[in-house]
Amino acid sequence: MGSAALVQPRDGAVSSEPRPSATVCVLHQGATSFEVLMVRRSSTARFMAGAWVFPGGVVDPEDHSGEALDSISGLAPGAEIGPWLAAAFREVAEETGIWLTDPVIVEAVVAPVYSVARKHGRIFPAARAAYFANWITPTMVPVRFDARFFLVAIDRLVTPQPDEAEIDDAEFVSPSEVLRRADAGEWLVPFPTQRTLRQIAEFSTVDAAIDEWQHKEVVPVQPRMRVAADGSLEVVMPTDPGFAELDDAEPNPEVLARAAKAAAERGRPIAEVASDDD
Repeated sequence: MGSAALVQPRDGAVSSEPRPSATVCVLHQGATSFEVLMVRRSSTARFMAGAWVFPGGVVDPEDHSGEALDSISGLAPGAEIGPWLAAAFREVAEETGIWLTDPVIVEAVVAPVYSVARKHGRIFPAARAAYFANWITPTMVPVRFDARFFLVAIDRLVTPQPDEAEIDDAEFVSPSEVLRRADAGEWLVPFPTQRTLRQIAEFSTVDAAIDEWQHKEVVPVQPRMRVAADGSLEVVMPTDPGFAELDDAEPNPEVLARAAKAAAERGRPIAEVASDDD
């Protein structure tokens, strides 16, 4: 469930506490530029159906286990980021068949990832990843996530194998091309995903991006939301004008549903929310 930072549930459920989750930007350096792995959420997915996102999902209890943490090399004992990083590696394997091991392996997951890793001696190198962002869902959204974003470099281009359950398509694309498709309405791409792609696109190489973020402190970002007079939904960042004047609003599925419906009627659907009659 990649980039699940602004999600409207379809069953009316309300959650006040954000759920820990991991999102992964898998990067491959080409001859002249680099590409990022994008996956398309299944049309039957509960959240963000049909949206193009980065692979990822909720941190499960198994990601805290010794078996999970032992599958990562170079992880400091007791590292707080450990379960998130484990979830990042696991989710990419489950959703796309890409094992971010050294070397990279492409193999569909038919058993628990950590059990397979232990059986075959597969190790996920922590040094290959950089933790670079932490998005927390605005309080107005009923289902919330504490999503930590990772960059992971791979040294060869591989062909993803979508699981055909949560994910029905996947491909490596340049960040600028993803943004072009989103602007043209060809792809439905959530706001946090687009924001991240613009950050990544500022770098000329994968190594430069990894090096930059491996040496930076990550500051959590929790946007606020407002509905404009025309019914459109606006995401307001902490650095945007007017942020301080907004409240951390209570969950409001009805307001979000109306905003989603208005956006859909204008031909610009919002990936992060769904109207009641979707």
